Amino acid sequence: MNTQPREVLSNIIQQLAITHENLLSVQAAIERSALGTRFHEDEIVNLQKLDHATQFVDAITLILQNLVTVTPWEKNTEITLEDVLNNVRLGNIRGVFLKQEKDTHSPVGEIDFF
Repeated sequence: MNTQPREVLSNIIQQLAITHENLLSVQAAIERSALGTRFHEDEIVNLQKLDHATQFVDAITLILQNLVTVTPWEKNTEITLEDVLNNVRLGNIRGVFLKQEKDTHSPVGEIDFF
């Protein structure tokens, strides 16, 4: 069975969007169940990892959506990184594409719930 690259990317985008919504729901559930609870440092690190994973999925979804939207899909067509990274807020993802060093380690401290 043959398909078009845009169709494959559209399906991936749809699944990533669903995954992002599921991650947001998990974060909200954790927030509701943890009200008034003090977290151990390891738990805070894991919550930060969950938050980063949620933001990462969102960023990759946006990049793929931008590729589908801005790319004319012709051989040897160049695109601007600004177009590809449009609306991507996660700094370390932007840094990877823009060849900028970003600190991937966040120090443990106070955490704002999602």
